[in-house]
Amino acid sequence: MNAKKSLSLAIAILVVLPIVFSGCKKGPEDPFLSFRSRKARLCGTWTVSSLQSEINRKENNISTKTITTVDGESWKQVITILNSDSTRTLTGKIAKDPGQSEGTYTFFFDKNGNAKTVYKYEFDEDQSGEDDDVSVIHRTEVTEEMSGSWEFISGIDNEYKNKERITFIIVEQKTTTKLSEIISSDDDEGGVPVPHTLSTDVASDRYAPGEMCIVYNIVELRNKEIKLHQDVNRFHVSAHNATSESYQENGEENLVLTPRQKTKE
Repeated sequence: MNAKKSLSLAIAILVVLPIVFSGCKKGPEDPFLSFRSRKARLCGTWTVSSLQSEINRKENNISTKTITTVDGESWKQVITILNSDSTRTLTGKIAKDPGQSEGTYTFFFDKNGNAKTVYKYEFDEDQSGEDDDVSVIHRTEVTEEMSGSWEFISGIDNEYKNKERITFIIVEQKTTTKLSEIISSDDDEGGVPVPHTLSTDVASDRYAPGEMCIVYNIVELRNKEIKLHQDVNRFHVSAHNATSESYQENGEENLVLTPRQKTKE
């Protein structure tokens, strides 16, 4: 290679490198260099492998703190009434869809801007009396679904960089809660108790585009891992005739996402 070609190649590298570097590292834990765009790294189906959420809620002069933890397929929620000794601890798991090796807590983003999340979890509570000869378990199964669109958010002064945050614009939201009862006793002859459905509640909402959204800060965006952070600050008030209700929620949520494994054949 002659000196003229070497000089041209060096100049080309110097021109290209700043462009590549400037498009890579946005979040504090982003890779320093990636040859895939941020959009290409984000698009796909992801499993939430970890969740840490702490939300303070004030409703009708009662203040609570709810800590929710997801670690793999383990699910736990601790609800404490502040300024009291009252605490409720729920321990359960992330539910699996048929043929799926991972629990169903997923995010989906595609290149056309479509987005969806499905969050399925269940937990048992022992309702047996101390003197009862039978075991009574109440099982709660919850499925939370949200669908809509996503987009990167532009930077704001020195506080946020361009494409450092994404917004999940919710168009449809649905929560299904199923309560079942499982009764067993020592007299059972080895059979597996069959859950009996007590109730099934469905809450569904639709929104105009842009009316309801969640903003996530992208802490880390890699091919094999995404870390998201959400600041929670919600306020609701409604009144009907002589009655009214209001609540306020504040807190934060941190999620770690890993690529979704393929469904078993």
